[in-house]
Amino acid sequence: IPGDEGDADDDDEEDFDDENKERVLKRMGGRMLTLECPLQDGHPLIQEMTVDYDGGKDSGSVFILDPQLGPKWRLVSTRNPTLMHFPKSVDKITVTSKEDEEYPGLKVMRIEFKDGESPIEGVEKKYLSSFPKDEPLKKIMTVFKGSERTKGGGRGRGRGGRGRGRGG
Repeated sequence: IPGDEGDADDDDEEDFDDENKERVLKRMGGRMLTLECPLQDGHPLIQEMTVDYDGGKDSGSVFILDPQLGPKWRLVSTRNPTLMHFPKSVDKITVTSKEDEEYPGLKVMRIEFKDGESPIEGVEKKYLSSFPKDEPLKKIMTVFKGSERTKGGGRGRGRGGRGRGRGG
């Protein structure tokens, strides 16, 4: 503020902190920074896609079908950094408007597998799932919890062992 006789050292510290945060964000470029759903679990959009509780009914977190949709189908937790990936044999998933009778508020999923690729015994193509009690489906899913979701891949720094010469 012009004319303010505030301490100049405080401003320098704030600038340093801001610049440091900007550097961290630039380094994380391309990675998903949002680790929590911005909408409340009671929001109509979240309620339409809710298929299970993450950690129990009173945990304050639910699993929803990822709104990005296929071909990499997955469930995401609204409050915890947890992902559940469906197998690649899943062709299409639809969250129906039908609620589970034992678990009010949770929707039933309609899962369609690719022809002849169903990993669940006795299921050919279409499958209805009440996820909280669907052990056969849970067994074939891959779960990523916590920091696994934010780990960066890639090769690291450098030119991948190709050297720095001009060569031809």
